[in-house]
Amino acid sequence: AVLDDGESITSIVGSAVAITMLEDTTFTFLTQTDATITGAGTSTYGNSIANTDVFPAGITIYGKWSAVTVNAGLCIAYLG
Repeated sequence: AVLDDGESITSIVGSAVAITMLEDTTFTFLTQTDATITGAGTSTYGNSIANTDVFPAGITIYGKWSAVTVNAGLCIAYLG
């Protein structure tokens, strides 16, 4: 799924397993399927992604996310 400013996906079957940034991108939410780290701020298990954290164009991040919401930018979320 191609996502840009304010768009989101919620995976009913499977999850987003990789996200490639087509432009510098920030996220409102990257909700992990195991829910160990969600939302913004600090967690017991490390720092969560905040909407000010910029992922530069051209990189791909890997994981398992049940929900992805783009704050600003453009990316491709791969479901698996």
